[in-house]
Amino acid sequence: MTRRWSLSGRVTVRVALAVAVGWVIAFGLALAVINHEVNELLDATLESQSLLALEMVRTGPAETLPLNSAEAVRVIRDGVETRAADWPPLAADGHWEGGGWHVMRQSAPADGVILELGQSEAWRREEMMEIARAFLWLMLPFLALVLFILRGTIARGLAPAQDLARRVGDRDARDLSPISAADLPRELAPVPEAFNAYLARIETLLSAERAFAGHAAHELRTPIAAASAQAQLIAAGTAGPESAAQMARALSRLGDTVERLLQLSRAEAGIGDAASRADLVAVLRLLIRDLPRDRIRFDDGDLETAWVAIDPDALAILLGNLLRNAEAHGTGLVSVRLRPGPVLSITNPVAPGARLRPGRFDKSPDSAGAGLGLTIVETIARQNGIDLQMSVAEDRAEVALRFPPRPAGDS
Repeated sequence: MTRRWSLSGRVTVRVALAVAVGWVIAFGLALAVINHEVNELLDATLESQSLLALEMVRTGPAETLPLNSAEAVRVIRDGVETRAADWPPLAADGHWEGGGWHVMRQSAPADGVILELGQSEAWRREEMMEIARAFLWLMLPFLALVLFILRGTIARGLAPAQDLARRVGDRDARDLSPISAADLPRELAPVPEAFNAYLARIETLLSAERAFAGHAAHELRTPIAAASAQAQLIAAGTAGPESAAQMARALSRLGDTVERLLQLSRAEAGIGDAASRADLVAVLRLLIRDLPRDRIRFDDGDLETAWVAIDPDALAILLGNLLRNAEAHGTGLVSVRLRPGPVLSITNPVAPGARLRPGRFDKSPDSAGAGLGLTIVETIARQNGIDLQMSVAEDRAEVALRFPPRPAGDS
């Protein structure tokens, strides 16, 4: 099992690293400044000491100069070096640096005395290291305090998110009410907002499913009840001469309703492979062949083939519903016209006041259909990028389908 990473731990580590890097940079800059200032201070001190040492040498022997282990002195009296040092003799008064020494030269020409007082570079570096160590030890408690405060702040900042997770986890599966985001920080507010939008979509889908189940049960109940009644009359021997035909019509209606429900289920689930293609002309001819020839007129626009990017089964369901709907609800000849593009139009005359009903189970009171045909058509068209236009004008219904450009390489 993969171990989950901790947001608070990750943020703490990254912020701590950022603080540490910033502190190291600041520490380095501070040491550079301190080193510069300390060297200036020590140079000034060295100058003062060299002047004092020159006065002492003028009035007494060089051996009496008080020096510590980090200092050395060269004394030249009347051109004779009476006390030696490790750096080369200097030619002029002032400060000199080199060979591991900081040297200040002072002279008293009237007395013929030259004094060079030197301070060890190694001693100065050691002093700087002591300052750096002291500075580091003073800053470590501050860094520890920053980390402690940072971790506590992050934990308190994430507490509302953990509370939200507990509230979601404790919810009943049937509870789809929105989650309050009033106590969440601005950065976490999108989480419950997105979750509430998701719950709203689920509620919409559940409502649609409940409505669909209710309508489907109603549509199935009527033909089942009619067929059952006729079957009971036949079994009792009291059926009339029309009982068998009525039973057949009820069963036919039941089968048609079940077929439409299955088609809608397949359409909403997505039919076929996205890379499939079908010949629009061939599918139309097969469908029209099964319909009454005196009710359908097909104009293929002199197109021998018209390949479109859609699964053949999905295309057959889409066109079959359109043709059956036009044939069943029209009042005259159904005209099917195909033009390059390809663009397909299906037109037929309708009774005055008729209208197209694409909603689920939306049908006229005298319709014997299931009220799902145009819903299936819209679903398949939307999934396959087909431009679908439906209209009724001057007692004539028209459905136009504009298919996407055919796939490259299709003939």
